[in-house]
Amino acid sequence: MMKKKLLVFHPALAPYRVDFFNELSTAFNTSFYFNLYNVSDQKFDQNVLKAKCLFNINYLNNGFEILGRSIRFGALGVIKREKPDVILCSEYGLLTFLALFYRLILNSSVDIYTMSDDSIENSIQRKGLRKFFRNSLSKKIDGVILPSVEVCDWFEKNVSKKPNLLLLPVIHSEVCFRTELELSLNISNALRNEYNLTNKKVILFVGRLVDVKNLSFLLNVFSQLKNDDTKLVLVGGGDLKNDLKILTAKLNISNNVIFTGRKEGLDLYAWYNVANVFVLPSTYEPFGAVVNEALLSGCTVFCSKLAGASSLINKHNGNVFDPYNEADLLSCLIDELEKVRLVKGDIVSMKDSKMPFTFTSKVNLLITELDK
Repeated sequence: MMKKKLLVFHPALAPYRVDFFNELSTAFNTSFYFNLYNVSDQKFDQNVLKAKCLFNINYLNNGFEILGRSIRFGALGVIKREKPDVILCSEYGLLTFLALFYRLILNSSVDIYTMSDDSIENSIQRKGLRKFFRNSLSKKIDGVILPSVEVCDWFEKNVSKKPNLLLLPVIHSEVCFRTELELSLNISNALRNEYNLTNKKVILFVGRLVDVKNLSFLLNVFSQLKNDDTKLVLVGGGDLKNDLKILTAKLNISNNVIFTGRKEGLDLYAWYNVANVFVLPSTYEPFGAVVNEALLSGCTVFCSKLAGASSLINKHNGNVFDPYNEADLLSCLIDELEKVRLVKGDIVSMKDSKMPFTFTSKVNLLITELDK
C-alpha cells in the first residue's frame, strides 16, 4: 500500500522533535520545511541534530522577522509542488492559514493539522490576535495535536469541538535518549570529581537563566535547606547569570551552587546521571522538554504547576508545586532528600526511567490517526 504524502511546516529543528519527526518520516512519504535555521532563543548544534535525522531538511528562505514572528513566503508553491495528502503545521499562524487557503481555492481534499505545545495556563492567557486566530482556524482545520489530556479537555470546552484532538507530549524516544545517556556516564563521573560531588546530593535545573524560569525563587528555597551535603547545579546560560551569582552570595550559598554554563548533547545528559532531584520552577512554560529528559534519566522531578510538563508528574516520580509558594517546594525537597541514598564510588549504571508512559505508545496512536 502506498504511503500517504505528508508535508510538515515547522519553525526550527530542536532536539525534542527529532525522534517524532523521524517516526513521521518512516510512516509517511514526508517532506519537511523549516522557517528558521535554529530555534530563536536556543542555539542548538544543528550539525549534531541533522546527523540524527532520517529525513531531508528544507527551509523557507524568503521572508522576514517581525515582533518575534517569522513571516515566510513560498509556502503555497511548496504545497502545489508536493501535493500532500496531509499538512502538519505549527500553531495558528500564517502557514496554517495558507494551508487552509490552498484547500479552499483548489477544492483540495488535503487534511490539515497543527501542533500546539501550550499548557492550560498558556491557553487561557492567549489574547488579541493570537486568541482570535487560534479560535478561528481551529474551527476550520481537521485536527490539533496537543501535549496533554488536560489541555485537550480544556480546548474542547473552551475553543472548539470541531477538530480531531490528538495527544503528543514533547518527549524523546526513550530508546534513543537512554542510549546517549549511557554514553555520557564517563563524563558524569568526571563531573563528580571536578565539582567534588561524591557523597553529595544533587538538585539540578536545566534551562535559560531568564526571569520566567523563576530561579531567584529556587535559590531562596535552596538557601533554606541549610544542608552542606546538598548541591544545586544550574545548567544554562542567560542574561541573569551575574544577578543570580550575586544573589547566591547574599544568601551565603555560593559554595553550594554550581553554574555550569549552557550544555547540550552528552555534556548535558551527563548532569542528569549525576542529579538525584530535578526542579523546574518556571512561572511561564508552554511545556518544558527538560522534564521528560529528567524523568527518562531516573530523576525525581518537582515541576511548577504552570508548566505543561506537569502532566508527566505523578505520585511515583515527583510532585507538582506552586512556583509562588516557597514552602511548597521546600517541603517537597526536604522529604525527597531524606530518601536519597548517596553513591560513594563511580556511577556504573543509569537510574531506571520514571516516565509514566512510552514514546512509542503515544506516537503510534497519533500516526494511526493521521493515516486514516
